[in-house]
Amino acid sequence: MNEFFEMGGHGIYIWPCYGLAAVLLIGLLMTSVKALAKSKKDLSIMEQMTSEGKNA
Repeated sequence: MNEFFEMGGHGIYIWPCYGLAAVLLIGLLMTSVKALAKSKKDLSIMEQMTSEGKNA
């Protein structure tokens, strides 16, 4: 098992890269989810404004 983590002596370089990639992907996911929530909120506001304009 230790050989797996050492990866032929290159583990010191490989594992931080995996960690950085994981952090960046999680950050991208969080940013995308927040943007989606904001877009949905903006869309509902626009739909309310449109329906109010039709009723007037």
